[in-house]
Amino acid sequence: MLAVSLLFVTFLLGALGGFLLLLPKQSRWAHKWLVKYWRWRCNRVLSRGKHRHKLEEDTGDAERIQEKILLGMLEELQETDYGQRHRFRDLTDVSSFRKLQPLTGYQHYKDYIEQISEGAENILVPGKTLALVATAGTRGSPRTVPVTECSATERFQQGTMVCLEVIHSHFPGALEKVARFSVPPSICHWKSGISIGPYPSIASYKFLEHLYTPKLPSDPTMSSYDMLYIQLLFALKDTGLTALQADFSWLLHRVFSILETEWKTLVKDIMQGFISPERKLPQDIRKQLETLLLPDPRRARELHTHCENGFLAIAKRIWPRLQVAITVCSGSSELEGRFLQDGPCQGVTLYSPLYCAAEGLVGVNISPMAVAPRYVLCPRSAFFEFIPVRVGMEESEETKCLQDICVEEAYELVITTKDGLFRYRLGDVVQVTGFHNKSPILEFLYRKSQTLSVRGEQITEDEFYRILLRTVRLWPGVALINYCCAESGILGQYSGGSDPHYEVFIAVKGVRDLSEEQRYKLDQVLQEHFPLYKSFRFKGSIGPVRVYLTSPKSFANLLELCSSLSGAPLHAIQPPRTLRYRELAESIRKQVIS
Repeated sequence: MLAVSLLFVTFLLGALGGFLLLLPKQSRWAHKWLVKYWRWRCNRVLSRGKHRHKLEEDTGDAERIQEKILLGMLEELQETDYGQRHRFRDLTDVSSFRKLQPLTGYQHYKDYIEQISEGAENILVPGKTLALVATAGTRGSPRTVPVTECSATERFQQGTMVCLEVIHSHFPGALEKVARFSVPPSICHWKSGISIGPYPSIASYKFLEHLYTPKLPSDPTMSSYDMLYIQLLFALKDTGLTALQADFSWLLHRVFSILETEWKTLVKDIMQGFISPERKLPQDIRKQLETLLLPDPRRARELHTHCENGFLAIAKRIWPRLQVAITVCSGSSELEGRFLQDGPCQGVTLYSPLYCAAEGLVGVNISPMAVAPRYVLCPRSAFFEFIPVRVGMEESEETKCLQDICVEEAYELVITTKDGLFRYRLGDVVQVTGFHNKSPILEFLYRKSQTLSVRGEQITEDEFYRILLRTVRLWPGVALINYCCAESGILGQYSGGSDPHYEVFIAVKGVRDLSEEQRYKLDQVLQEHFPLYKSFRFKGSIGPVRVYLTSPKSFANLLELCSSLSGAPLHAIQPPRTLRYRELAESIRKQVIS
């Protein structure tokens, strides 16, 4: 009887939703209740935990799933141009695949991707590729990887949906109203019609759009700063927000930096219902936004009081119902994540949901309350191999499969995907921290491309970051806001001194300048922790580290330049910590304060 009653209620609500769709869009009442209906429906779907349960099944049988996924891909792709050239028909098991197929990198696929961009079909995957997705951290012509509709759907189901179900179960009510901060990317097309841009949206994603606050009018001519200012302005008006979302923690950090520097202007805009003329907006966009921005003196006074009382834990004070901030805060985004947790988002859980690259989905975080992000590898998303990485060990091309890896060991990831990448070296190094059922739990350590080495000393991105934090703790009253570094060789005329050395650029708060003794402390700490570096310093074959102060704005400029050079959307870029291209290094060098 109860089941029949629930079915009847669901039918009535569905009929009501259909009726509301027929009402004029101008009806505020109809729109309000339509949004409430769809939010209820989305949360009801998430409450079932369907995709989370599927992950449990997959991780319980991870080895078999991995073999099944690989053999299925080889069969499906054997008639492609790549599959015929590499004799996929002869590959009958995991062993023959690993023995006969070489490890690959991006250059291996460059010609194939060029053919795809010109409209050729059946190259890496059967038929036509859905899109080419720009990867972050490159320059010049976009470095792109292919994406199929099938993989886009599976990434959504195995990644995004699992994370939303995790949020729903751990933070009841957190998905009632989510404010999303992003910079809309520009999308270009080859003559063949294939798009280059962000990861393509899919139909099922639109179903979840009602979880978010309404999308605001924007224009490609608007600066990223103005876009974020507008998004923040409308978020501040809404006292009922339950969650914040941004792709990476640096973007959310930037939003709160805008709040700290522009709060008086933001409060004035809310008070009057007009957007500050300092924001350079197209007139039609300004008109549309101001139509939505009704004057709210009461809310303006509340915000004025909160901001006057400082910005520690400001998020929870201005949005009392706020539970979680959904943003990647591992790897090179850890610094900004730490800033958020210790500052404006104190009292709010930071949830780093996905370990995902343009090339493929790696893992999902099913423990949002854990101190550090850990990701359960998704056995069905790709075929994974692992190259052992140990200190002092020569680089090897011998890989291990999922069932052969060990806890507390570090590995470079190798993936084979349904999008046509085979034994592709992702360049990411991870540590296995444990197992969930029979699937490894991974901690992201560093990207191999970000390793510092001017004489073969090999200081990884993660190691340098930890050393820098230790050094900053030796500077009384100083807090690190941002940093990046470069090997002196790429700076040319801007490099100080003839001996190869590290150039380190930092933004700090608490002091206006650093003494030479304080700056040299970084070199001393590096010598204490890395004997090989100390040996080279003693011989004089490596010069002392040079530390420069720059402003937080210079790092925002650096990210904009990264996006421009790589073709990747700004909001999808991780902060570059080791600068590999002269354009980037010279840009930050020109913005040095002292």
